Amino acid sequence: MGWEAVADVDQLEEGEPLQVELAGTPVCVVLLSPTEACAVHDTCTHQGQSLAEGHVTPEDEIVCPAHNSTFDLHTGEARGIPAVEPVASFPCRIDDGAVWVDVAG
Repeated sequence: MGWEAVADVDQLEEGEPLQVELAGTPVCVVLLSPTEACAVHDTCTHQGQSLAEGHVTPEDEIVCPAHNSTFDLHTGEARGIPAVEPVASFPCRIDDGAVWVDVAG
């Protein structure tokens, strides 16, 4: 599995998480600007909540809706307890008006 288009840029709202599944992997995709998007595994490492149900901070972090764990959208690093383990981050790009993610990358 390689790069897959997950959405057209004009269908997404900046800072609003989108949940998709690629190759059986739940992915949280966030459009940060018209030219930048990020993708991380959609499951919080604390108790398994969907991160796409959370919100994005001005610091490009996704906040889990269950217990407010925070993760860096660029690296997947856990930045706020109770989660201490990172989530996987995936290569993500914008090309030809679409957001592309590679979960195998």
